[in-house]
Amino acid sequence: MWTRSLVAYAGFSFMMFSHAPLWKIHFIATTLITAARIRDKGAEPTVDEVYVLDQLFANEKLRKLFTPETYHIMDYDQEWEQGRSNPLFPEYRQNVAKFFNVDSNTTTGRYKIGDVESGATMTLHFKTMPYSNNKYNFSEPFLVYDMWAEVSHKGEYFTEHIIKAEDTLKTKRIFVLWH
Repeated sequence: MWTRSLVAYAGFSFMMFSHAPLWKIHFIATTLITAARIRDKGAEPTVDEVYVLDQLFANEKLRKLFTPETYHIMDYDQEWEQGRSNPLFPEYRQNVAKFFNVDSNTTTGRYKIGDVESGATMTLHFKTMPYSNNKYNFSEPFLVYDMWAEVSHKGEYFTEHIIKAEDTLKTKRIFVLWH
């Protein structure tokens, strides 16, 4: 909705372009803001793979089966979560946040990882949220707030939690995007 309003205003400013220099400034500013918004909202979500692998190999139980020298990533997927229904983030259900955001800017993803030597396979699930870690309220792309692995090795199956959402959300809050 917000992007459509910007596009409409840019069109109106273009039509008023010849009437006053102020409309030229409005047109240029609105067009740049609209282009930045479309660029930001159209990008595919990404996660810092080095951080994810550091967390994975720091886990004692998983390090016995997967090593940095012998692991192989077989599949990867990360998608935006739809809507604002995530119960962990009520900030996005406020009226102002609803006006500016159609979703909560959170993602879910997974890595499918195998190890050549041990023969173990793992599906590493993660969830991310926008997070600002500085005084200027500039958002880092994503903070992994929940991560767990489903491991299969020689007919045995177990689930290992690497990062728990409850522990992360005790000290960190989601960054609510207002643009």
